[in-house]
Amino acid sequence: MSSELLFTQPAFWVFMLVVMIALALLKRKTAMRNVFLFAASLFFYWKTSASFVFLLLFSTVADWGIAIAMARSDTWKRTTWLILSVVINLGLLGFFKYAYFFADASSTLFGTTWEAVIPGANWMNSHLSTSFRVDTILLPVGISFYTFQTLSYAIDVYRREIDPVKSFWDFGCYVTFFPQLVAGPIVRAKSFIPQLHAAYHLSRKEFKMGIWWILTGLIKKVIFADYIAMNLVDRVFASPTSYSGMEVMLGLYGYSLQVFADFSGYSDIAIGVALLMGFRLEENFRSPYKARNIGEFWKRWHISLSTWLRDYLYIPMGGSRTASIFSGIFSFATVFFVSMMLGESGEINFGVLFLGFGMMLLLWSSGVMYPKWGQKLASYVNIMATMVIGGLWHGASWNFLLWGALNGLGLLVYKILGTKMPWSSHHGWWARAIGLITTFNFITFTRIWFRSGSGIGWETTPGNHNLLTEWFTANDLLYQMSKHFNDIPWIDVAMGHLTCIAIMALGFALHLSPERIRAKVIGKFTSLSLLTIWVITASVAALLWKVGAASPTPFIYFQF
Repeated sequence: MSSELLFTQPAFWVFMLVVMIALALLKRKTAMRNVFLFAASLFFYWKTSASFVFLLLFSTVADWGIAIAMARSDTWKRTTWLILSVVINLGLLGFFKYAYFFADASSTLFGTTWEAVIPGANWMNSHLSTSFRVDTILLPVGISFYTFQTLSYAIDVYRREIDPVKSFWDFGCYVTFFPQLVAGPIVRAKSFIPQLHAAYHLSRKEFKMGIWWILTGLIKKVIFADYIAMNLVDRVFASPTSYSGMEVMLGLYGYSLQVFADFSGYSDIAIGVALLMGFRLEENFRSPYKARNIGEFWKRWHISLSTWLRDYLYIPMGGSRTASIFSGIFSFATVFFVSMMLGESGEINFGVLFLGFGMMLLLWSSGVMYPKWGQKLASYVNIMATMVIGGLWHGASWNFLLWGALNGLGLLVYKILGTKMPWSSHHGWWARAIGLITTFNFITFTRIWFRSGSGIGWETTPGNHNLLTEWFTANDLLYQMSKHFNDIPWIDVAMGHLTCIAIMALGFALHLSPERIRAKVIGKFTSLSLLTIWVITASVAALLWKVGAASPTPFIYFQF
């Protein structure tokens, strides 16, 4: 992956300047503007992913044509076109992102060969320089984002919630829009397509707001995320046994700040850049660490993905209403997987298998006799399935699956016991503090597996997973915290990581500051003169250039 057009690199802002000049010249010519943006976005993706741009083009052409054909069809033909879109999008995503994962799992559990699981693997080994092993994953940048985006478009057309886009250039601009192409947020067609048909308009206040989004995003990325990563988090996760349990815990807290500052920083820059170009993208993070419970957290974190999973997976699966065929498939797969894991040498543990089926039958019969129980059970299964699939969306790793399952369990506990917690019915500061601290620590704990399943460093992006290393890294982190927590006195730990602790304290303090203060600061910034805004921008740019690393650091979500 090339770093030339990374948001934190000067080359991107030169590219952005050229785009803005072209948009100014095409201000009143929306059709030509959209064609230009489509071409500029393809160039942007080509500079990051080279020949994989043809895969992006294929996905774009396929869903554009399918949506038009779908709109002209009824009954079973309409459904057939939707199925084709699902097969193409999930097929591409599954092949390029998960083929090696399922092949490796099948090889371990059933002793199958790679060629048996991945047809054509031998040809690819010789022609594409990949062995489909964990050290040579073939993963186009941003494929998880743009496949979900095109899939949601096809589903919305099928549901008759939007009309198909007749112009290929307009649809191509929607799919490939470069500010959010490689790491989101996932944009819905119903909110973006109408903007393509509107003339360019940007008020002075919106211009200043766009600068605000960009500056805050860059500060989050360079000052907070990158510094903490290079000086604490990466070191702890690279060699957990070299650090005391207290340092490991400090690294985990650091990672919680890093992943937020990194990903929300990218989203902020994308929103700001899009706004300068005349397009309004929705906010992707809403102070997630202010959440009092796990349910609220997932309404504040990566909002575009959370709402996508809700609207296109959880609700169609039955939501909180009923079970579906997919709910049953997920339940069967879970029981089967557990029986395989508890068996010996990949053999099925039939005792566990029969026990699981017996419990499923008992619960199903209880749901028939007691519909309210069945409805609750269905919602629990659907929640867990959604979170596990959401975990797998992040990467082909058992650690991501476990991370998703843990968050699913957290949501179930909240759904079952949330209102019965002592602090849930109180509105005092102490009740909010208990809920906030409990939620934050749970989220941070689950990131032991999330971070262990993520690549480290530019050379491992995207997706260079080593399944055994990831698993043992997570185990080492847990071992150090449980067995060697006090190996180093806390005062020595504090003095040894004083700068990181200070930056983390500042980052969390800014994040937890009241919304009214944030609103006042934004209001003050957007009321400044343009000259003052440019002076602030130049000063921040100089600071970031001075503080930033000599080599570019990838955004974490590039690997997803």
